[in-house]
Amino acid sequence: MSMHYWKVSLVCHSPVFVGSGEKFMKSQYIYDKNERKVLFLDETGWIRFLTKHGIFDDFSTSLLSNPVYFNLFSYISRQSELRHKYGSVRNILYTLKQEGVILRAEPFEGIDDKGPKDIQGFTLDVYGKPYIPGSSLKGAFRTAILAHHILENRRFYRNDWEDIKTTAGKKWDMGRVMERLERNVAIAPDREGKKNMVHSYFRGLSVSDAKLVSGGLCIVPKTDLGLHTSRTHEVSLFREALQGGSVLEFTLGVDDAESAMGHFGIHGFADFQNILQDFVNFQYEILKIPFESGAREELQDIKNAKNADLILGGGTGYISKTLVYALAPNRDEAVYVVRKLMKSLFRNGHHDKDREIAPHTLKLVEADGYNYLMGLCYLGGAEKLC
Repeated sequence: MSMHYWKVSLVCHSPVFVGSGEKFMKSQYIYDKNERKVLFLDETGWIRFLTKHGIFDDFSTSLLSNPVYFNLFSYISRQSELRHKYGSVRNILYTLKQEGVILRAEPFEGIDDKGPKDIQGFTLDVYGKPYIPGSSLKGAFRTAILAHHILENRRFYRNDWEDIKTTAGKKWDMGRVMERLERNVAIAPDREGKKNMVHSYFRGLSVSDAKLVSGGLCIVPKTDLGLHTSRTHEVSLFREALQGGSVLEFTLGVDDAESAMGHFGIHGFADFQNILQDFVNFQYEILKIPFESGAREELQDIKNAKNADLILGGGTGYISKTLVYALAPNRDEAVYVVRKLMKSLFRNGHHDKDREIAPHTLKLVEADGYNYLMGLCYLGGAEKLC
């Protein structure tokens, strides 16, 4: 075993979303449209504030009478006791901040003055600080490494591809074939020819959690761009995401033995970074032709972001998560398989019409009045530790 470690800087070129599974409704945050910020509340502090002013029952009744459309900003704007005591919403918000009721305030990057709706939350640590789990990073690295290996050795996986074509449109059957393929690619056989996770090449890759060094969170709306159009379609989906320009640091460990990462040609950080770049550029080539008329600048970000190394996190689209396009002998066959899968998963998604690419929408995010590819990152530098 020959393990080497680097401290790596991860820079978010565009917003990055790693979901916590938590969702915030309008009854759980205040959107300050003057400051264009979303104010998240400390629940205990909020209850204490309501009780202090004798309006807890009034708040509960208002919320329960209209739980779906209840708007916290509208409530404090119209609540008679609060307006009588503080005079203005601005004064109420100031008091909430002074009393520690507001946990954090994050800029809203969309252009709609109405603000966001339900918000999908970002992963936070026990101190309420955003971070990217090492498991999320390693999952993205794993996909890139496997895709690169398959592209370099596609002829050895023809039978696997035929099995995938046969099961196309059958979610569970296709899933089993893909799982078997990944095991074959990622795990070395033992002396008896059996595959056991103990012998996974990826035991030679360790990735720590990525901690935030600079930057912070913002609220961004999801947008979709369809084929042959220059107009995006804003979806009623909002995410808490790391702002573009945010910097994180994590520790990367690589065992360069042939029984570990050396099997994939990774003997140092440069090899690792080149493989990540190859996978991002592979995605660029897939997306470029069908979407270049409507998203030339957004796609060009891949080339401009200091040779983008990674498309990371949620909302980045199917291609960033799959090995299907790498495994397929050509684009047409890949589109056929993915079209069948998407049609079975989303019966009302019009995927039966997918011909140039599947899925047929480019996943974007709106920030600062512009559209970006979601989750575009580069490795800003690496310091060898040992």
